[in-house]
Amino acid sequence: MALTVTLEFAEEELDYFRSRMHRVRDRNEQRAPHEVATAALAEVERLRSTARSPFIRRRIDRVASLVAMLEDPEWQLPELERGRVLDGLAYVADVEDLVPDNVPVLGLVDDAIMLELLLRELQHELDAYEEFDQYRRDEAARRDKPGVHRPVSREDWLAARREALHARIRERRDRDLARDGDAYRLITRF
Repeated sequence: MALTVTLEFAEEELDYFRSRMHRVRDRNEQRAPHEVATAALAEVERLRSTARSPFIRRRIDRVASLVAMLEDPEWQLPELERGRVLDGLAYVADVEDLVPDNVPVLGLVDDAIMLELLLRELQHELDAYEEFDQYRRDEAARRDKPGVHRPVSREDWLAARREALHARIRERRDRDLARDGDAYRLITRF
């Protein structure tokens, strides 16, 4: 039988996590984006090898999607969103555990909390990228059939979809900011 635990964080507790994010961002400002992405992927692999929890494993896979979106030449994430994703990945890559990972059962609790908070913060970017990636695969399969006339280039149809999804990221983030203020914002690159 699984046990579900719900945690509720007050503003003061969220401030603590924000301060950790800011310290990590400041320490990583001089690192090249590729270094941050590579270090985050290494941490993802380390967590994959130690995490037994399905909760952690699902979030680790989503973090890997953050790296993929940065390195995908067809996605071309705008600079503001790219900075937000890099800030999140910097935390993953440079984690200072509150609870050492080798502590049985509880060792990944702090990682799980931060991963959940980061993924919620970057939900719109992740959703848009995953939709773009699925669209790209579906359209390529449909358009790349022999004998199909191609009046629009791959670059053109991807650009149109990418631009629409990038705009949607900003609209949803602005809507959330207007609704919630920045009470739940960990990544403050605005």
